[in-house]
Amino acid sequence: MSRKTEIALLLKALDKALKIDEKQLADEIKSIGFKCRNCAHCCKAEYGDNTVFVFPSEIRRIREKTGLKRDDFVIPTPSEDRDSEGNVHTFEWVLRKNGDCIFLKGGLCEIYETRPYICKTYPFYLLDGRLMISECEGIGGDITEEESRKLATLLKERYIAEIKEAIALFEKFRGFNLSGSGICVHDSEGEHWV
Repeated sequence: MSRKTEIALLLKALDKALKIDEKQLADEIKSIGFKCRNCAHCCKAEYGDNTVFVFPSEIRRIREKTGLKRDDFVIPTPSEDRDSEGNVHTFEWVLRKNGDCIFLKGGLCEIYETRPYICKTYPFYLLDGRLMISECEGIGGDITEEESRKLATLLKERYIAEIKEAIALFEKFRGFNLSGSGICVHDSEGEHWV
């Protein structure tokens, strides 16, 4: 599929995403139920894949809060895609882990106020505009109307941000045969050799 076609499809998805009824989404979340148990299992390797994808805008917010450099807390998304020169190409970034999330200290998130969307909306996410649920012990718990509305708003924001990031990535993407060596991360801000 061509880059133009991909962008056109993403623009249609964005149009649909902007029209998502937050009240209906909140009602669906309320009917499922969710109450965070503060167990931090979603941050720990022993409970499953705790990979956290982050956008450039989220990286900036974390840098501003912590004073850390990008490479101190993110790595390129693991990939085996290589170009003709043997360089690895990947899309976007993930938080570093030492098994558990590097920001998990004493069972608490050190960047809670600036945590990425994926963390703010866990265990929920939207796929093709439909509400999806990851495994979590908090599912089925009591959730207030206000909490379900806030979560619905965040889910819609996250979904729109994901689509906009993908559009910007495709608009900036120049292919895999770029000059450089090592690992090239492609994101909405262009290419980054690391």
